[in-house]
Amino acid sequence: MKVLHLFSDWKWTGPAEPTVSLCEALSSEGVDVAIAYRKTPMPFRERTVEKEVQSRGIRGFDGFRLNRYFSLKDWFFDIRAIRAYVDVQGIDIVHANLSHDHFIAIFSLSFSRKRPLIVRTDHKRDGLAYDPFMAWAFRRTDGLVSYSKKIMEQGARNFSFLQERTCIIPPGVKTYHGQTKNMKEEFGIKPEEKVIGVIGRLKSDRGYDVILRAFKLLKGRMGNVKLLIVGRSSQIEESIKKPLASLGLENDVILAGYRIDDYFSVISTFDLFVMMRAGSDGTARALREVMAMGIPAIVSDMGMLPELVEDGKTGFVVKPDERELAEKMVAILLDDEKRKILGVNARETAFEKWSYTTQAQKMKSFYESLLRL
Repeated sequence: MKVLHLFSDWKWTGPAEPTVSLCEALSSEGVDVAIAYRKTPMPFRERTVEKEVQSRGIRGFDGFRLNRYFSLKDWFFDIRAIRAYVDVQGIDIVHANLSHDHFIAIFSLSFSRKRPLIVRTDHKRDGLAYDPFMAWAFRRTDGLVSYSKKIMEQGARNFSFLQERTCIIPPGVKTYHGQTKNMKEEFGIKPEEKVIGVIGRLKSDRGYDVILRAFKLLKGRMGNVKLLIVGRSSQIEESIKKPLASLGLENDVILAGYRIDDYFSVISTFDLFVMMRAGSDGTARALREVMAMGIPAIVSDMGMLPELVEDGKTGFVVKPDERELAEKMVAILLDDEKRKILGVNARETAFEKWSYTTQAQKMKSFYESLLRL
């Protein structure tokens, strides 16, 4: 079985990690898989799809343009190039991860001598919205994959997809086994102070307003607590800094910026993690990485988050309401024994359910069932 994954981006954005890691795990499971990605257009210091593919020893291909921005020249190039690659390589399945991949694959492979199956993963936080063009694409699509039961039900309903042609795979996470260092001193946090962690792109639609207002209420209940926010965004002034000033929290909230080398050391500083809305891909990778390190979480009931945190066992699920969130923060931070139990359960959940090996095995079985169909 030969599989080609398409990924029309070069940046290490939300959908990149699960796509590349799945390809890595599929290869380990004996699937002949390659991932075609958009070549990095310039020297870039931080992580890119190209760097990750090469460092992990995955078979990659950068000979397509995969330009998801308007460019008829690049699009026509790929329509011909993808068809030729598939014919020469004898590809059985083309797996599209982004909408551009999906459309370009359909336009290209409709004229292939031996048309491979086309599979689409829905990486969208709120699921793929219905529109006539997407419906047209799905009528020419053989399989639909999602990480979420809720999103899959929506997609199958929107695009009239048969259950036998759908697959819900668990989100994967790479667990960290290395050393961590105590970061409290670097951040000016006292040893006895509790730390609430937040990680994400600091955009205005991620529910940070709710988190900050809840933290303000929490400060009225307990003193020795800090909020540590990890991430960056061009919207940080509106999403974080102005609300901080208006709430008078500048001395109690630490902006840690974007972390790379000491990322997991920063996570190990957390006593509790909070997320009100996942990023664009919806799988909340940061949440799962934190839980894999044995840290409990409080999340909202939006999107896939309630499917990741088991209410009362690995943390709490709340409405996006600052009062309810503050109450649950207090319940965890003031009860050391409860916090420990929730953290142990969170770690066990990550190891048992969010393995890329398990994910790859399920995906391989899905590929095989589609080929039989």
